[in-house]
Parts: sequence; structure tokens; C-alpha cells
Amino acid sequence: MKPNNLKDYRTLSSLSANSEDLIVQSTKMDFEENSYNNELWKYSKNTWKKFKGSKGKNFSMPQYSNNRKLTSYVKSEKKGKKEVLNSLCVQSGSSIKVVFETKDTIQSYFWDSKDKFIFITTKEWSKSFKSIEDKEMEPLYLENIPFRFDTRGIIYNKRNHVYKVNVLSQKNQKIIDGDKENLISIGSVVESGNSIYFTASSYNEAGSMLDEKIIKKTGNNLKTIHSKGMWGKLFIFKDELYGIGLNNRFHWPTNTSIHQIKDTGKTKILYPDLDRPITNVKCVDNFMYILYEDSGKQLLSRGDGVGLEKLIDEQITISDYEIESGKISVIANSFSKQDEVFELEDGKLNKTSKTNSSFHKKAKSFNCVYKRIDTGKSKIDTWGIYVGKDKPTLLNIHGGPAAQYGFTYFDEFQTYAEAGFNVIACNPRGSSGRGHKFLRDVCGNKWGVNDTHDVITAFKQMVKELKIDNKNYGIMGGSYGGFMTGWIISHYPKMFKSSVVERALLNWETMVGTSDIGISFPEMYLLDEFDKNINLYRKKSPITYANNIVCPTLIIHSENDYRCPIEQGEQLFSNLKRRNIKSAMMRFPAESHELSRSGKPIHRKQRFEAIIDWHKKHLT
Repeated sequence: MKPNNLKDYRTLSSLSANSEDLIVQSTKMDFEENSYNNELWKYSKNTWKKFKGSKGKNFSMPQYSNNRKLTSYVKSEKKGKKEVLNSLCVQSGSSIKVVFETKDTIQSYFWDSKDKFIFITTKEWSKSFKSIEDKEMEPLYLENIPFRFDTRGIIYNKRNHVYKVNVLSQKNQKIIDGDKENLISIGSVVESGNSIYFTASSYNEAGSMLDEKIIKKTGNNLKTIHSKGMWGKLFIFKDELYGIGLNNRFHWPTNTSIHQIKDTGKTKILYPDLDRPITNVKCVDNFMYILYEDSGKQLLSRGDGVGLEKLIDEQITISDYEIESGKISVIANSFSKQDEVFELEDGKLNKTSKTNSSFHKKAKSFNCVYKRIDTGKSKIDTWGIYVGKDKPTLLNIHGGPAAQYGFTYFDEFQTYAEAGFNVIACNPRGSSGRGHKFLRDVCGNKWGVNDTHDVITAFKQMVKELKIDNKNYGIMGGSYGGFMTGWIISHYPKMFKSSVVERALLNWETMVGTSDIGISFPEMYLLDEFDKNINLYRKKSPITYANNIVCPTLIIHSENDYRCPIEQGEQLFSNLKRRNIKSAMMRFPAESHELSRSGKPIHRKQRFEAIIDWHKKHLT
């Protein structure tokens, strides 16, 4: 694919089904509006038709009610330059009711067990900040950290609330007041009998960190049953509470697991032998359907709380799934094919949609050579795209490091291959999808050692595997991948002739005080506190070795990146310019750490064009 093809493909999400129909959310970029368009599509009687979608309106988060007779979704439409009206709609046949409206954000919602009420989580300005007319010019008086969070912006002046909406009368009641309870965020919310459980974050007593809690609400009583964990999703299985995550946030990096959670706060890991990160669980008919990462794949298993049955083992990435009337539907993609909807039966996928057929007719897709390469110290999943033995080669390094490349359609790889580059990528130690020990094998003094060995060795062996003769190599990566790029070009200064350092962690010392996760993330990986071992933080920072860099380097960073603040890139740029090294810096306004994944469409296109131009200039 080419950078301009970004506008041609669709990503699918939010599957919901009844016994006859299936609804899915489809998202596509619009270069003219420089925005993302969300539509809803319905599969009925073996035919896909647009269910909701129109110019100037977005439709998202489709759900069927528990009895599967009603359909709900969120409609968003602009009301002026900055205002957006968000409506939760409920549809029965051709009749549509707006049951809830807000100019704030509808973050999530779910139907109660009897379909009489819908619980809605919103994100709003805090009570004291809501009445201020020119919020952008208001001084920020801060007593706690973190005060901002990547993609969310300033957080100290925002609160989450939960409303209970009567579907019939459209009357609503705020049942969890984020202002009153001082809740900076509310995550997962579930119903259990006469109670609801939810995850929420508030500042700890010292005001130095957000403390994540699991809270039980019964009547007007709120009771914290667990704190200091890290939870992605709560769910109810056989009338018991479970959660996906960690019962202690400082156990990270490790697998996110399924935990049974008692009202006493005690937790117990379910399926301790499943040494893989769990990403989602849905419960149907006394079974858990478990989505998990495994060696570059994302697969589905089914469990009864005791044993596990693998439902598929293909080189694919399943991103969402739905189980209804015994039928399993999934959204999946592969290395060379973008999202489609499939029925999963007897371990095989039968495609029902043609969502991206037109895209694949317009844009060339490349398949990969996959090898698990023995580096002498590890066995590393490695992928290569071959476009020619005389073509230059780009080494890509993922972020995280607790993330994974894999058998998924990745616009980055496809775009660089179309531009004429061989592409190589791997999952070094520290990546997810290979278990607890593998994840932690870059902590402490291993940081920058084990991972570098894996990346360099796997790269060299894949070059041989692909029989590439051209010695013009480029290297690139974002976030942790940006760290690795900066680390490698300063430790192997003559190996690469071009580099792109993107949204990078380059200086642990300043990262501690400027990143939204600076007070915890460095300690989790370096295994020592900054104040007690400043020399370790300097030893493990690429900026310490920047004087060794001679490789032409493009630095890409976003102005509103709060995860790896832009000062990280500025430090490297300053060093390279002082020493007259060929270098440039590209700064994207109003973008976060997520620029390459969810930034403005035009910025994503410009980013691709800049990367390709830079590598072509120095490698061809």
C-alpha cells in the first residue's frame, strides 16, 4: 500500500449479535475532513448492509439488549466548531428513541440484566472547572501527579460518572458521582445481583500516584474491595467476580491474567498454566471465551473455569468476537489481509464479509517469511518481507517493550515494502506473547543487553534467509522501539546508514520527571529507584552515548506526547546538530504518543511520506 491508501481501508470493531443478525462498527479515514468516520453495518440473511452512517455523524458502540430485541448505539454529531452532541439511541424495528444526551463523552455503557436500564459511563469536566468559559487560558493549580495522561490530556480537572438511565421513560440518575468521590477515571463497570462493581482511579494520600481500586456499590454504599492493582476488564462468571489484569501494578511487566476477586479483596489467578497475556474475556452459557496473545498471534480459547480448549490455532490476529446461539463470529486479519468478519467453526474460519475487498484491489499487499530464529541465547519470532536482493532493508522495532509484532495486517510494513524496501521485524526478549520469563528478561541490567542481542542477531539471520545482497540498512522504531533505535545506532554506529527515531525514550533521568508514567514505569523495568541509583538510569539511556552516533537520523515526535515527552527528542536533535550529524526533526502539532495509530489522517499520511523520503535519500 501507499501512504494515500490509508483512506481506502476499514478497521472493524464492536461485534454484537442476536440469533439472526450481526452488527459491526466500521471505521475509515477521511482526508478531506481530516477525521475518522464510524458507520454500523448489519449482516442479515447472508447479506451485509449499512445500518447507520451519514455525512457529519458518527455511529459507534453497537449492542443488542440481553433479550436481543432492542439495538443500542452512540450517535455523535458536531454542534459548532468545538462542541459535539453524543446521544445514546435505542432502536426497535424502525422506532428510534434517544434515551440519553450529553455534550460530554460517552465512554462506555451496558444494559442491565432485565433490559429496563442502561448504565452509562461519561467523562466530564470537574465541577469546579465546568463553569470556566475559557478553559485553555485558565492557570492550572496542581497538588498531585500525574496531572496529565497521554491521549487524555490534562486529567486533574476531569471526572468520570456513571448514570442509570430508564429505557422506557428516558429519566436518568447519576449513581456514581466522580466529583463527590474524587474519581479521576472509571474503567470497567459490571452488574451482579443488586450490586455493581467498577474499577476507578484516584490520587493516593501522598498525591504522588494514581491508585486503582475495585469498588462495590450496593444501594448508596460504596466499598473499596481491592486497591493498588492494574485492571483492564471486570466480568461476572457463575455469579462470581473476575478481572483481567494484575493484583499488584508493580508486578509489571508480566502477563495480564484472569483473577477471581472476592469481596474481601483476596484474589486468585485462574488458569495459572496459561502463560500468555489475556486481552479479553466474554462469558456465555457457563463458558469463558478467552482472547490471548501467543507468539505473534491473537487467538481464542474456551474454558469452564477448570480446563481450557483452544478453538483455533492459525497465523491470525482476532481483535473481537461474539457468541450467540452457539455460533462464534470473529473479526480477524492476517499479515497480508485487513479486517474481515468470519464464522469460526471446528477450528476453521469462514469469511462472511468483503469489507476490505476493494482496498486490496487498489493496494498491493505483501506476505512474509516467518522464522523462529535461534540467536544462541533465545529463540525469536522474526518476520521478513522480501522485495528484492538488491533493495535496501529496513529493520523495524516495536514499542512497549511488552507488545508484539505478528500475524496481523500492519500498514507500516506494507507501506515500506511498497516503497521498495525489504522489511524485517522481530519480537525480542521483553515482548509479550511468550510468557512471564520472556517478558521480564530485559529488566534491570539486562535492559539494552538481551533485547539488543536478539534484535541484531535476528536481523542478520533474516537478511541471510532472504538472500539480500544490498548492504544499505535502515533502522526505525517508536517509543521503546525509538529507545532501541537510539541505543543501537550509538552502540553499532557503522551498521546502519539511515535511522528514524520516533516518540522515543532517550533519557531515563528526565523521563522520570516529565512522563505521565515517569514515577512508576522506570522503576518497574530498571528495578531500582531513580534517587537511589542515578548512575543506572544514565547507563541505560541512549542520550549518554549519543556522541557515538554518525548515522543520518530523522527524529519524529508529537507536541502533545505525554508518554515520552517531546523534550526526549529535542535532546537528541540538539546533540546531533551540535556535532554536525545529518539530522532533522519533524514535530506534529496537537498529536499524542498514538500519532501513528490514531493521529489525524493527514498527519499519518505526512508521517509516512517523511519516513519514506528520509530512508530513500540515505539508502538509495
